[in-house]
Amino acid sequence: MDRAVHGIRNNGEKNTGSASIEASIAVILLVFVSLFFFQICELRTLDSVIYEAASETAEYMAEYSYLAEHFTGADLIDYPVAGLKFISYLDDADLLEKYVTGGIYGVTLIGSKLPSDDGIVELRYTYRVSLNIPILCNLSAIKTGVIKQNAYLGGKHEYNATDSSGEKVYIADGSKVYHRNRNCTYLRPSVVKTSLEIAKSKRLKKCRYCGSPAGNTVYITEYGEVYHSTDHCSRIIRNIREVDLDDISLPPCSKCGY
Repeated sequence: MDRAVHGIRNNGEKNTGSASIEASIAVILLVFVSLFFFQICELRTLDSVIYEAASETAEYMAEYSYLAEHFTGADLIDYPVAGLKFISYLDDADLLEKYVTGGIYGVTLIGSKLPSDDGIVELRYTYRVSLNIPILCNLSAIKTGVIKQNAYLGGKHEYNATDSSGEKVYIADGSKVYHRNRNCTYLRPSVVKTSLEIAKSKRLKKCRYCGSPAGNTVYITEYGEVYHSTDHCSRIIRNIREVDLDDISLPPCSKCGY
């Protein structure tokens, strides 16, 4: 009888010990898996941070190209200027230091055209990311991207006494009106981050240019009739051109067209 009870106790102690070990292993694996998904989310944020900085750099270089077009030697510093502006536009440099080989200096713009012969700023960026989760994985990958933007080159002509330029106005790609104010909010709208539910409650439709949002976050503008999946949609960040009023047949903007 005593031996039987003793055996039962030993078996109970073994089962309890095994269950404790299995529970510990499960907790450790859960921690590693959670860490893995957390870093995956941070990598997605990293991609967005780099894309946004590259977009703003492309926009800056599109305007800077006017200087390079009119001043000899300015194009020699295109790459240094673009590199410095890219770093200044980074919203979360800590993410690059954490995941990108070389940190904020690990994103190369080699291969970019600032601008190309056909007047297009083509900003190409390349970087290597590393994901290191103990026990689970140690991954590394090279990522690339390209952003294109029309350069603001302006026109070239020789001045003479009979030359009379027309009134200058501003239009954007796909414009249905012209603007007298380059900073008109119809041209450069303020962007508000909101939820998909709120956007739909305002009876806004999905933008056909940037597609469906990946989550519940969308972007809307003060006077817009659609919601956007990204705040860098081409309908928000528009290529603005200065033209002669006599060369277009568009009606004036209701806000700045006077």
